Amino acid sequence: MYIIFEHLRNVLLMFMTCKHKPGDINCSSYDPYKYQPPTPEPPKTPDSQKFEIEYVYDSINNYIILKVKYPNCSMCSYEGNKVIVYSGIQLKDVLKWREIDPHFRDSDSNDAKKAPSPIARFPASSEGWANAVAFVDRLHQRDLNSNKR
Repeated sequence: MYIIFEHLRNVLLMFMTCKHKPGDINCSSYDPYKYQPPTPEPPKTPDSQKFEIEYVYDSINNYIILKVKYPNCSMCSYEGNKVIVYSGIQLKDVLKWREIDPHFRDSDSNDAKKAPSPIARFPASSEGWANAVAFVDRLHQRDLNSNKR
């Protein structure tokens, strides 16, 4: 008897036009055991206000390298880790930051709680970190040579 009822119900549902959206609990054909709400796609860009600074390289010439982890961005390359280089920054400035956007952009903002646009980014690997340190050392050498003239 149950099989016949289920078959009849399915035949009737084929000819009915439902104006409800999938998963609408007001729909008579709603079955909470069959309906699975869509899972949100993980973000592909980091949330600049949710970060963890894992490593800091503070050079003596106002260049800073940060390895920053963005926990919300597991789908980003290197599991949401970024190696970012800043110029004209001191460590005391970094301590005030509440927002670090790793993307290049125009830095017109003078907000002390927001990081400025980086001057460079490197892959968040040991090789990327070494390249970032070499880059900052090269910038330091360039600055020393330009001051001797």
